[in-house]
Amino acid sequence: MPEPKKNREDYLQNKPSIEEDENAEIGVQLHAQESVGTTDAIYDPTPKDITEHLEEIRNRLFLVLGLGVLIFIICFNYSEFFISLLEKQAPQGSSFFQLKPGELLFSSFKASGFVSLILISPIICQQVLAFIRSGLKEKEYKILKIIFLSIPLLLLSGVSFAYYFILPPLLNFLLGFNSTVIESRYGIEHFINLCLSLLMISGISFQIPILIVILTFFKLVTIKQLLSIWRYVTVGAFVLSAFLTPTPDPFTMSILAFAILGLYFSTIVTVKIFKI
Repeated sequence: MPEPKKNREDYLQNKPSIEEDENAEIGVQLHAQESVGTTDAIYDPTPKDITEHLEEIRNRLFLVLGLGVLIFIICFNYSEFFISLLEKQAPQGSSFFQLKPGELLFSSFKASGFVSLILISPIICQQVLAFIRSGLKEKEYKILKIIFLSIPLLLLSGVSFAYYFILPPLLNFLLGFNSTVIESRYGIEHFINLCLSLLMISGISFQIPILIVILTFFKLVTIKQLLSIWRYVTVGAFVLSAFLTPTPDPFTMSILAFAILGLYFSTIVTVKIFKI
């Protein structure tokens, strides 16, 4: 006896819905991840509304601001020590004066704020990483964890590099020029501004490896492309150093340019070795 034909209504009733197919596919994927022991799933799959995100941002911002104020107060008590560290890099016999009322006070604020920024930078990076962690996969989290941990280390490395290798020859050139002809006296505010600007520029320049790692991780550029433009990078490093350095002398510009080039090529080698 022939089988009766099914009409369109019977076919639609027996056909599984799109939602059931999607749920089944998601279940298979989750089961496969659990079976192989991977942790590539999202850390917190529970969605949050906008108010919860804003509240979390507010709490983390208050924490950073509170710790920042506390660190600044502590650093301000040692502002004289920080200023003396900068004065040690000046040529022997250099003398500094307060040329107007409040000049030393504002210089102390600037020096304390600069040190506070360096000390608070790991906390800022940790709070940002903790905020975005719930939406990251395991591989993304590992890469971003390395990046956020490297930011304060590179900042401190750049500041240290400028303090020991750029600041002394720069000050010897600027403050020691024709020092036997005239007696030079310098305003403390201008001296502090010069030193802090150079230290900050060097610290920011040392963040170049972070940019390279991000570009290679998201497949925006390849190692071969980065190596193929080395001539343009070399010229760009010297041009960038000419704009960033607060003085026009070629010695300071060359030191910073070679440091940028060293970071550029060493980061390429590191990315190649670890296959980021």
